[in-house]
Parts: sequence; structure tokens; C-alpha cells
Amino acid sequence: MSFKAPFASTTDWGIVKVGSGISVTDGIISTAGGGASLNYGFFYDTTSQTNPVANEINTATFNTIGSNNQVTVVGGTQITPDNAGTYNIVFTVSLQKTTPGAPTITSIWLRYNGVDISNSRQDIETPNQIALLFVTGSYTQAMAAGSNIEV
Repeated sequence: MSFKAPFASTTDWGIVKVGSGISVTDGIISTAGGGASLNYGFFYDTTSQTNPVANEINTATFNTIGSNNQVTVVGGTQITPDNAGTYNIVFTVSLQKTTPGAPTITSIWLRYNGVDISNSRQDIETPNQIALLFVTGSYTQAMAAGSNIEV
């Protein structure tokens, strides 16, 4: 793979188009006002979350904010952007089946403003008894300012 040189300049935008609040000075790309241009959030929970009732909705909670810019957690479960845009939601869940028996199916899906997102569901089969199983998912969603995603 090759890229057009230069990466970006004031006369030739290469692979980054200069303008609309993005500028290049001596090869350094910056945003208008020097602020961060990306909306992002890194959130996690340090407690064990159980599934007390099978076949019921159990929303993941977040008790820790890592780093974030213009995205917050509201009510412990709702990942909420301050700005409208298209967001890539990436999550990792660790599953543990502590009782022996037949394999179990765990379904993980995303909810947008309290409504299940079609085609976001992942079904994971946990075997007889397992110490820990890590599951990662990624989903792209257009979001309005103040809306929310839940896992």
C-alpha cells in the first residue's frame, strides 16, 4: 500500500483534506482553536455483573471513566455523546459460567435510546463450565446529540 506524498500541506492535501477547521503548518495537522476534534469515551466497570434472571434484559453498567471528550455516561449505563455524528462503538465483555451443565447461549446487543438495534446482537455459546471468555464487538451507529447507547 502506498500513499500520495505529502501526507498533507497547504497546497496539496495528500490523504488529509485541509479546510473546515483543519489546518497544516510545517506538516503538523491541527484543528481550529487547538482543541480536540474527536468525540470519544473509554468507560468500564470494576465490579462483577451477574445475570439474575435468564431471558431478561440486563444492561451493562459503567462505574469508571477512563479518558473521554464530548462523550459521557449518564445514569451508569447510557453512553451519551454531546455532538451528533457517526460513532464506532467497540466493547469487550468477559463472560464466566460458574455452574456445570449444558452449554448456555448468552446474547449481547446494543440499544439506541432504549430500543434494540437490529443486527447488533451477538450470540455466544459458553461451554459446560468456563473460567473466563472474552467477547469483543464493534458497531457503527449514527447518533443524535444527547442520545444514548447501552450494551
